[in-house]
Amino acid sequence: MHSKIKDENMPAIPDKHELFFQLYGSCQNKLYGFLYMMLHNDSDAEDVLQETVVALWENFDKFEEGSNFTAWAMVIAKNKALNYLKMNSRSRVMLRSEFYSRVAEYIDHDNDDYSDRTVAMRECVRKLGNTDQNILKMKYDGNIAINKIAESMGRSKKGIYTTMARIHNVLNECIRRKLASMQR
Repeated sequence: MHSKIKDENMPAIPDKHELFFQLYGSCQNKLYGFLYMMLHNDSDAEDVLQETVVALWENFDKFEEGSNFTAWAMVIAKNKALNYLKMNSRSRVMLRSEFYSRVAEYIDHDNDDYSDRTVAMRECVRKLGNTDQNILKMKYDGNIAINKIAESMGRSKKGIYTTMARIHNVLNECIRRKLASMQR
């Protein structure tokens, strides 16, 4: 990286800090939207985003200036999210691995519509019935174990898992339809 060079004939070259924050600032919303899709929870997405920023800064010397910073940052965010999910798998419902793989595929496409996906997800969650929304809030916002959710609702643990699978399928289809309609 270069430090600022003062020369009347040459434009100033940004220093390392300035360049990092300029590049990070251009993709911060995309990173957050991606992490929210992976983790389904604002607080968790924000925590993992902070871990991602630290990792980006610590590895910034390895970033090749002129290459795609957003794609590089997304790979680090994906790895942080997958690690977070692995570390918290006992206290969280893990979706089928195909779901996470499909979400991660968006990284490879250098896609600029992560905010559209976040908007679509939030709209689709709002369309769910109150009971389904409450289950999602308990699980993802409250980080409540499935057996506790089942107990509080007077249902079986298996019944809650079945409901969660149905909710995820409904959300997946709704998000797909919303995104298709946004592209028209």
